[in-house]
Amino acid sequence: MHDRGTVLIVDDVKENIDILLELLNKYDLIPTLEGKNAIEIAKEESNIDLILLDIMMPDIDGYEVCRLLKKDSKTAHIPIIFLSAKNKQEDIQKGFDAGGVDYITKPFNPDELLSRVSTHLKLRAYEKDLEARVQEEVQKNRVKEHMIFQKAKQAALGELLMHIAFQWKQPLVSLSSINIAAKEKINSAKELDKNDFIASIDKAEDIIMFMSETIDTFKNFYQPSNENKKFSITESIIEILSIIEGTFYFDNIKIYIISHEEEQTLGSANDFSQAMLAILNNSREIFKIRNIENPEIRISIENQKITISDNGGGIEEKLLEDIFLPSVSTNNGAGIGLYLSKILIEKNNGVITASNAKEGALFSIEFLTWIE
Repeated sequence: MHDRGTVLIVDDVKENIDILLELLNKYDLIPTLEGKNAIEIAKEESNIDLILLDIMMPDIDGYEVCRLLKKDSKTAHIPIIFLSAKNKQEDIQKGFDAGGVDYITKPFNPDELLSRVSTHLKLRAYEKDLEARVQEEVQKNRVKEHMIFQKAKQAALGELLMHIAFQWKQPLVSLSSINIAAKEKINSAKELDKNDFIASIDKAEDIIMFMSETIDTFKNFYQPSNENKKFSITESIIEILSIIEGTFYFDNIKIYIISHEEEQTLGSANDFSQAMLAILNNSREIFKIRNIENPEIRISIENQKITISDNGGGIEEKLLEDIFLPSVSTNNGAGIGLYLSKILIEKNNGVITASNAKEGALFSIEFLTWIE
């Protein structure tokens, strides 16, 4: 910001320009004799703080210059003081209607002019300072939100790794048993049965293949994707359930799906899967914390609308309004899982809401219609 203040002076009479240049010499001044030229200067010069504008000019009058400047987002913020010999009330009112912040009639009192120019430049300086502070705070919030989002992603990744561990737990035990049995046969004095040995190897290969397929399922789950494609919500949810089946089976959680999906949804299947995983994990944690007997989750799909309900006792009323904020948790955790879901759903032109149903929490996701 220029401490001196920059003033654009617009008047078709050179003598008037000279008087103003002398009177306002402590400011940075840009003079012009034409209204059209004034518009171009205002668009090109980003540091103009105030415009002194004559009304009666041959090419385009001051009223029109003012209206055009106020219509353009690049120049709409610049305060304009009309400086004119037109002194009728309707002329003055016309100036304010066009967008002017002040109106000084000619011949003017130099002290009055200086006072008004000084006042409006100070107001503009305060305004610019406020704008700078707002932008600074906005940037700080963006950085903070980015850090929270990354933290949420890391926490979700931790959940995913937990599910992988559960998926691999039994296969690893089976592989260990096969190896122990094979080692015992090799170390024993008994003659090895070739067919039994091959059968053990085949079984081990089947287990390894299962584990490999599990990795194929998981490997792209957290790969960033900004590409919108049509995907099936039902198929995405089924894939999610294949990921979490180990942990949910271990916790005796039953999941029921009712789907009436007739058309696919445009968006990122990856983002949707991550959002759903966070919601399902939230219910799982609630079941554990509250020791819910016969825990159940019901998922209903109606084209672009999905509802997820559980019988976990619901969300505390005091948390409902802020449930998707990063600092709010339904399960004494960090509260970033549902925040992650909200960010990912809204990123894909969707809306997510939370409420309480008869037996527990109810989350609704609806993707807005895309215009292709």
